[in-house]
Amino acid sequence: MAPGYVIAIALETAGLITLALGLILARAERRAKSVELKGFLRSGQPVQLAPRTTAMSRTRPGPAHDVVLASPAADEPQLPSEAREALRRAYPRLPETRIAAPAA
Repeated sequence: MAPGYVIAIALETAGLITLALGLILARAERRAKSVELKGFLRSGQPVQLAPRTTAMSRTRPGPAHDVVLASPAADEPQLPSEAREALRRAYPRLPETRIAAPAA
């Protein structure tokens, strides 16, 4: 075999070995995390000690963003779209966005 093929096979083998080791380490980390979580849940400690994420309702809403849309025809009434109404029903606590005047 030519030396180039030998080098290519060696590099491919090294890559596959590295991939296998990475998968084994990721699996071991996942198992360690699950064992730690099981131990915590079985310990009977109060839930207040568990790490928490910030609830969406507790975060302060940011400033309203301007949305620039193409202006409808003058005789066409501007009604809210079905998608916008569905979003309002799904997320009632989100602030309204203002419709900005199109840039001239």
